[in-house]
Amino acid sequence: MRILFITKDFIIEPLGIMYLSAALKSAGHETDIIKADVENVEEKIKSFAPDIVTYSIITGAHKYFRDLNAELKKKFNFISVFGGPHATFFNEFIQGEGVDIICIGEGEGAIVDLANRLRDHKDFTDIPNLWVKRGDQIFKNPVRPLADINSAVFPDRGLIYDKYAKSYNNPIKGFTGSRGCPYDCTFCYNGRLKEMYQQQHGGAYLRVRSVDNLLEEIKQVKEKYPMKMAYFQDDNLGILPGWLEEFAPKYKKIINLPFHCNERADTITEKFANLLKEAGCSGVSIAIETANDDLRNKILKKHISREQIINAAKHIKRAGLHLRTYNILGIPQGSIKDDFETLKLNVLCKADMAWSTIYQPYPRTQLGDQVIKMGLYDGDFDKILETSYFGESPLNIPNRDKINNLQKLFTLTASFPFLLPLTKILINLPPNALFRKVYTFWKIRLNKKVYI
Repeated sequence: MRILFITKDFIIEPLGIMYLSAALKSAGHETDIIKADVENVEEKIKSFAPDIVTYSIITGAHKYFRDLNAELKKKFNFISVFGGPHATFFNEFIQGEGVDIICIGEGEGAIVDLANRLRDHKDFTDIPNLWVKRGDQIFKNPVRPLADINSAVFPDRGLIYDKYAKSYNNPIKGFTGSRGCPYDCTFCYNGRLKEMYQQQHGGAYLRVRSVDNLLEEIKQVKEKYPMKMAYFQDDNLGILPGWLEEFAPKYKKIINLPFHCNERADTITEKFANLLKEAGCSGVSIAIETANDDLRNKILKKHISREQIINAAKHIKRAGLHLRTYNILGIPQGSIKDDFETLKLNVLCKADMAWSTIYQPYPRTQLGDQVIKMGLYDGDFDKILETSYFGESPLNIPNRDKINNLQKLFTLTASFPFLLPLTKILINLPPNALFRKVYTFWKIRLNKKVYI
């Protein structure tokens, strides 16, 4: 069978798609990929003649791919499959025109089963993880138990690197050492996804790869492709006790390249930061989210104190690591004053790159459902755009324009704190192109500092 992945242009390689492609190829199928926003999709379908066309969608990007697929289905004969967070949590998506199948949860096993059944001319309406539409009937199948990630085939790098020179030549290559997150932050889908799997199967949602398994993948990529740095896409690298102690000396010996990782502030001790440094780590990202303890812990349910954030930043900086922070502006029940305090906390932490987004009420998350009940949002997820969290708040809250402006000036002001009084004045102006240009310029400049 031929399977075509349709996506948009990307900077960081889409590891999820690469895992799916690897699983399909190992089962004897053929795969290809196309960026619909920069390449001719119709010509690709004509030449490749896919049996299955797949889309991995998040809320915000769903409209683009839904409409694209509907038009393609009018001209070509293929089975369309939609996966990713939006398909998982908005099961009604299967009712859309041209949507044949949605995949709930992780997709490697399901997509291989589907391709195998089609190849063998067998019924595929009972495949776990898949909801299948046949006329007016929808076959709703439960999810299968979570896979052992140590037995998964390594991501199909060739799918991306052999086709796109920009990705091939990118000195930063992405990896994951785990799947799943054990925490229940209210603005994130992970809590609901964990709940879904545990209700049906129980067991651990968080799965961590063995050190040796992860290092073997990195070693293979380093030997085959241009690579100067590893970027670990995990929510929390080294979350299990003892894992980092084993990883640090082995990574230094076998790989010996700088890397960047994400960590929770309450896991960063002096020992932890020093182990990262010894391994070759060059930078760490932590999520501050907000300086307001009530917003962070009662609304977002991060369960991390201000003291833990400050201490984590100290440990990271003293270890000689770059510090990148994640922050959310426009949090429900917050204020523009809270957002400025968040900016000041980033200054106190001496963040090398203080990254901020604007809160988006993704429906089916705990907080997304809550803001709808509060009357701050009408619940129409079609209004959410792929770039909304870098653009504007969709909530019915005071000082929306000021929040939108502050997000554009946040990173620059954190780098040059003397600009704080000026920023307080500038945010009163109407949102404008100059602020957006400042944001883009400074983001690019700091990315080079933090990641290379």
